[in-house]
Amino acid sequence: MAWAEKLPTGKYRGLYRVADGGRRSTASEYSRRAQAERAAAQLEAEARTPGWRDPKLGQITWGEWFERWDRARVIENSTRSSEASMIRTHIMPFWKDRPLIDIRKHDVQVWVNDIAAENTAREGQPAKYRAGKTVRRILNVLVSSLSAAVDADLIGANPALRIKLAPLAPGRQVYLTQEQYHALVSAVPGETDRAVLDWLVGTGARWGEMAGQHTHNLNLRRGLVTIADVWDGTEIKPYPKGKRQRHVPVLPWVVERLQIVSAPSCGLRHKEGMCRSGLLFPAPRGGARDDRNFSQRVWAPAVKAAGLVDLNPTIHDLRHTYASWLIQGGVPIERVSQLLGHASITTTMIYAHLAPVQHDDVAFALPAPSGANLGQTLNLARVTMLNEKSRD
Repeated sequence: MAWAEKLPTGKYRGLYRVADGGRRSTASEYSRRAQAERAAAQLEAEARTPGWRDPKLGQITWGEWFERWDRARVIENSTRSSEASMIRTHIMPFWKDRPLIDIRKHDVQVWVNDIAAENTAREGQPAKYRAGKTVRRILNVLVSSLSAAVDADLIGANPALRIKLAPLAPGRQVYLTQEQYHALVSAVPGETDRAVLDWLVGTGARWGEMAGQHTHNLNLRRGLVTIADVWDGTEIKPYPKGKRQRHVPVLPWVVERLQIVSAPSCGLRHKEGMCRSGLLFPAPRGGARDDRNFSQRVWAPAVKAAGLVDLNPTIHDLRHTYASWLIQGGVPIERVSQLLGHASITTTMIYAHLAPVQHDDVAFALPAPSGANLGQTLNLARVTMLNEKSRD
């Protein structure tokens, strides 16, 4: 039952209890006790209504909620590591001290727009981070945290949903010809580094899949490799992207430079299970290879020496090159999708335009119009063009 108490100012404040027994007070003060009691009684009745949410719960700040939410999250170590900088740089400074209940959709939209504006390259300076994609990743962290706050009954709705973002720019892929790749790999002095490049372009493996490849998953007799492990920068995970192992043919030229060292284990932390062998491509000083180090030490100098700077290929473009060689060689796109480990063939369709052009079906469907001699028509046009050139 609601009641009222007299304050030092001489006014009254209504008091009531919620379902869990906690005591709440009215936000306003009243000149008469009866007014305070009626206001408290109304709030108490609302508190007993199914679905009622205590408005005081939303007074927790985003920073306080993040501490609770982050401890309860079950995410990959690599995800937590990649999000740490975004949270520290972009989210905490703006939202740390803001009560959850005071976060408005308009405020989120302005915040996102400001981040996108920072991402715009200034004159003579490169953009700070990838256009579009990084902005989305930053926003997704806030969206996830506020969705969890909704689930915890701290707020009634997620104000960060349906925020307008600029469309993502089309992805850019570079497809090297065999001659260009030969020039590139020939510019690499070390045989072990050349072996890495041959493996990437000859199997279509992602960098993390190559770095986490164990020797026991390579069957040279059958010419087959099982891609089942991934190095994510902190540990070996027991599956590649898509969580499905795949088996990829390995041709002799792909492993020609490979030097396999027998070892009982790789010495790296495994997320699950026991390690059964060493890495196929360990770093020069042991452990897993780092793509940034390889890019600076090996890739960039080789690209420059091979005269491919204008193309600006990335290491990941070797995976695109692998797919392009298969498609151009007539391998069905369904098979290419399987070899790449794509969860959906829709992803593989970015390579469909590389398939050999075939016109037989069109030629059959579009014969020369009845009564016309297409060959004579073409010859007549050719003669006309030659006559016009001679007059010039």
